[in-house]
Amino acid sequence: MEYVPKGTRFEGLIELPASDLPLLRRLLLEVDAVGGGRATGSGRVRLSLAETMASPRPVGNPTGHLVLLLRNLDPLCITATATPDNLIPSLAFVPGRALLGAFANWLIAEGRKDAAKLLVDGLVSVSDALPVPYAPKKLAKAEALPAPLSLQSEKPAGSAGPIPWWAKTSATPRRLDSHSPAAQGLGLKRPEHDLFVYRGAPAEPWIAHRPQLRVRLRNGRPDPNQADPSLFAIEQIVEDTLFLCELQGTPEHMRSLAANLKPVLEGRRWLRVGRAGAPVEVAQLEWPGTPTRSAGSPSAILTLTSDLLIRDEHLRWRTAFDDASFQQLPGWPANLRVSPIAQDTVAVHGFNGTSRLWRMPAYGVRRGSVFKVEGDGVAELVRMATDGRWLGERTHEGFGRFRLDEILPGITDGTSAIASATPPPPDEPDDAVAVVTRQWYKDHPALATVGGASDRRPSLSQWLDLVGALERNEPNALASRQKPTTAGGESWRHPDARKILDELAAIRGTAERTSHVRLFVRWLRAAMRGVDA
Repeated sequence: MEYVPKGTRFEGLIELPASDLPLLRRLLLEVDAVGGGRATGSGRVRLSLAETMASPRPVGNPTGHLVLLLRNLDPLCITATATPDNLIPSLAFVPGRALLGAFANWLIAEGRKDAAKLLVDGLVSVSDALPVPYAPKKLAKAEALPAPLSLQSEKPAGSAGPIPWWAKTSATPRRLDSHSPAAQGLGLKRPEHDLFVYRGAPAEPWIAHRPQLRVRLRNGRPDPNQADPSLFAIEQIVEDTLFLCELQGTPEHMRSLAANLKPVLEGRRWLRVGRAGAPVEVAQLEWPGTPTRSAGSPSAILTLTSDLLIRDEHLRWRTAFDDASFQQLPGWPANLRVSPIAQDTVAVHGFNGTSRLWRMPAYGVRRGSVFKVEGDGVAELVRMATDGRWLGERTHEGFGRFRLDEILPGITDGTSAIASATPPPPDEPDDAVAVVTRQWYKDHPALATVGGASDRRPSLSQWLDLVGALERNEPNALASRQKPTTAGGESWRHPDARKILDELAAIRGTAERTSHVRLFVRWLRAAMRGVDA
């Protein structure tokens, strides 16, 4: 059996009314062991309780526009379908309808139904909460949007032979506008549903990123009378992911909403979002001033930053748009021509908290769809986006939002309006680690060969044991190999192996150290297989 090492310290947070604090203290005194093997003396724990003394965050002076940076404290699942199978998939972002429901649910539970009515009646609109890779210095300056569908990447070249694809040297992926001259003749693929583009300030280059999602196994009984639990998997956004969202309304409505949401905005209370109500906190907030309006050029690129819902004259959902379809939109400017560049269809699911039933699915145009607009009405579109007048239905739930640009946001092949001397960062965080560990292998290729009795080197199984020890967070995983005391550990005294151990010891953070050694072992394994072949 595998055990957590003795002395490991765990820390968590609990939110509860102050009147229940004595009961919590009593319950903690009753617990002396956790986990399996308690009857044989395993899992002994000592629990302690301390109140958090963090000072509340100032809410500031409300305006008609509020930007929030959210952080999920637990893994978060936003179910992407109403009819899942043994895998419950999750969206990679928090839809505005889910965030609006979380705010309204908190207000109703606190008895503040008048403030909740501002959200439910659409007097205050809530945007989608899109994941961001890092916290910006100024929330109002940060820009996050789904990857435009015409921002496509080159397909990887086919691989043949015994060497796996991830062991081959590949160039940094380029994302091109599929309608630009540089993309003509290339085999491009559309961005995935979990890909986003982001920049922390207008002076920074766009970067492409995707939030980390993990699949976890769970046991449950859909039928209470079921004897044995069923095994299913649930997809979740990992904890401590940051999300950027906006709330808009009149200054009076926003002032009333902020006063009622003060404990949440100050960081003293949590929201419950997604499946099973994962706790989400407000990490930062900012009240931007009145945005400036630019006159707009005669032509622009219109990118949908959220799904667009609209019906035709027969009340059917539109799943594609052309120039004639846009002309029928309420409030659409006159003298404006539209040319679709890249669009797709999306199914929108939801849950009715009153009836406790799933909503009928709606179908619309997928976020990230790109259109070219030309004419005198472009300036009016700019005013609409500035004033929060969005397109289609259910705009207070985050639908129908768009932005206008002279060029496609997020182009990383050098055609961006912002020149940068540094190459664009890779889409995957592990790519940078793979580059470093690849260089380690190039500097020490002897580790992939078998040495003689006088020149012993660590075997592949010994490297895998090191990976397992670091994943288990063993405190002496590196120290026991840097200074081995057993005959089996003498192979770690090889000069090349010692240099790799020193490189790992210089890395701060257990997670980063583990990812480095894991990918380094991949390079070794690929090289060993190549030698055998």
